Amino acid sequence: PQEKGSTFLQLGSSTEQQLQVIFEVLEEYDWTAFAVLTTLLPGHEDVAAYVEVLTDGSFVGWEHRGVLTLNLSDGDADGARLRRQLREVSAHIRLLYCSRDEAEAIFRAARDAGLTGPGYVWFLVGASFGGSDALPE
Repeated sequence: PQEKGSTFLQLGSSTEQQLQVIFEVLEEYDWTAFAVLTTLLPGHEDVAAYVEVLTDGSFVGWEHRGVLTLNLSDGDADGARLRRQLREVSAHIRLLYCSRDEAEAIFRAARDAGLTGPGYVWFLVGASFGGSDALPE
């Protein structure tokens, strides 16, 4: 008997689709002031550029407070530089594009800096979190 070929269907959402949904949520809650935080993960420049496309072509009065590329170099073992970088972001709404491993370090530093409690909203953007059993604390 002849075997039939199989078809692989990926049901993950693209980063662009994720950003579109995030901006719909931001608009719904009238959260217009936000910042984009990235690491040097491949695609970080595309994410920043797409956020510009979404906000520039919108009738919503977005207050884009910039893009911060976080430095996760080995020279910051205690996370002091990362905590300082995170504190410099004035927006309480943060769109974060990074890898899963980087997210753990970033959220640890954010928690230590007091940036994860009430009043702070973080959106994780990217494909590296889909299907995860557990998200970073």
